[in-house]
Amino acid sequence: MHEYTRYFKSKDGFDRFIKGLYSKYQSLSKFSGVVKLDNLTEDEVSALSRLFGEFYNVGDSVNFSIKKFMKVMQNSKFEDFDIGVLVEEYLGVSLVTNKEKKEMWIEEEEAFYANIIQKNSLGSIWLKEVVTNKIVPYKLILQRYHKNKKELNKELVNIISLIDHLPEKRVLLPIYASFYTKDPHYLDIDSSHSTLFFYALSYIDKGEFPKSREDKIMLLSKYHIEIDNLSNYVITYNLLSNKEYINGFAKNRESLLLNIQNIMTTKWFNSKGGKVFIFENPSILTEVLMRNLDVTVVVSGGFINLSVYLLLDKLVDSGSNLYYNGDFDPEGLLIAQKLKEKYQDKLELICYDEMDYQNCISKKKISSVRLSKLSKVNVDELFGIKELLVSEKYSAYQENNKDRIIDVISDIVKELK
Repeated sequence: MHEYTRYFKSKDGFDRFIKGLYSKYQSLSKFSGVVKLDNLTEDEVSALSRLFGEFYNVGDSVNFSIKKFMKVMQNSKFEDFDIGVLVEEYLGVSLVTNKEKKEMWIEEEEAFYANIIQKNSLGSIWLKEVVTNKIVPYKLILQRYHKNKKELNKELVNIISLIDHLPEKRVLLPIYASFYTKDPHYLDIDSSHSTLFFYALSYIDKGEFPKSREDKIMLLSKYHIEIDNLSNYVITYNLLSNKEYINGFAKNRESLLLNIQNIMTTKWFNSKGGKVFIFENPSILTEVLMRNLDVTVVVSGGFINLSVYLLLDKLVDSGSNLYYNGDFDPEGLLIAQKLKEKYQDKLELICYDEMDYQNCISKKKISSVRLSKLSKVNVDELFGIKELLVSEKYSAYQENNKDRIIDVISDIVKELK
């Protein structure tokens, strides 16, 4: 360490000044201008007054000329004085400007992608185009780069491998995903990995990014990739559509299971009176059937699968309004919130009052781990039930509130007449 650095480190009151020198160098790539210090301390007044031959007061705000500081040091006993060396030794840093840092970051990022893009394949061509020309989804990739480079590296390698091995014959999506990533759920429609995959696939297809689930399914099908159409189904009742067999079930007042293939090959769906009642549990549909109510019902189940979304999307497109009721537990409220957030004013949550909770409260206590999920519930209409669950700590199930639910359905139907 140089003698002049030892001098500055041995005196109190120079820290902020020298940090200010470093900040100026970072922003300007040189030592120039002034270092402004606000609200000088007693130590700073003593040290800087002696250094600059000026008198300052405690609490002053002063602009210290860097040029003057260098002149003072050049006329001192320290003949070998170097301002850059002082800053490096005093602060224990290496002088790198913001511009130099940015250049280093760019070089690191380019090396990161270059390590992945090692061949002239379909997937590699897509990634090279994205990172070279900063086209969509470059910003998304950059976010993931800054968040976790190691994970992004795995993801991009997987996406390239998937794109490079698009099937020539029909294959199920989970099997295709599992073969190249060892994870059958890697390309689930709403997964984060599938987002980049669909960007890459739409680039190869020379089309727009598929925004709806139906568009994604259609794009996959174009490249011989099929989701599990048959086992992914939804329970329905009293649906209207362009298909006679569906209308036949409605006419005969019989429930009907529709899978994704059924839904996608149907041009349109509509509902009785333009209203669709959605329930988490099929037991409420049983009540509707027993009471011979002429309403349209969809049973969503404890997990909203793709067939439910596809059907509800088509019903909303036809002008139907949606009404939802589910169980009063953390998972049930999250399902209700997800539907409300997706369909906004097209969906109304029904029977979510304190009375409804008290009507169907169970003896099943909710664990603290499950209760913690309620922190994610932020829809206004669910706040009251959320508070009750937090305080009572017991689940409540819609089967025990069936009479009240049926009454509300009946009232809504009467409004139409």
